[in-house]
Amino acid sequence: MAIKALFPVGTTFITLDALYQWDYGQLLEIEAASLPSIIEVHFACPSMTEAVVHTCSAINGIATVAIPDRCLEQTHEITAWVYEIDGSAGRTRYSIKIPIIASPFY
Repeated sequence: MAIKALFPVGTTFITLDALYQWDYGQLLEIEAASLPSIIEVHFACPSMTEAVVHTCSAINGIATVAIPDRCLEQTHEITAWVYEIDGSAGRTRYSIKIPIIASPFY
């Protein structure tokens, strides 16, 4: 089951419900009317020095991408940037924040 990021027209930033630390195998479903057919999703946490980048396809304005397990090991909020690639240029189209609830068992 995927956590869903729905972008109504005119919205470019949202905060989703929290995920739990160590909950591996999570998916992020991104839905926006103007979502390009090919996107990159850049995932990062404050403790990381480089973003983890996934390229994915959008069909009818919906793309599904795996949230990196590396991000789910952290106790910091995850930021995901949806990046549009247009030939030799690109731009950030949407930004997503995903809070992480620290596991009480670690």
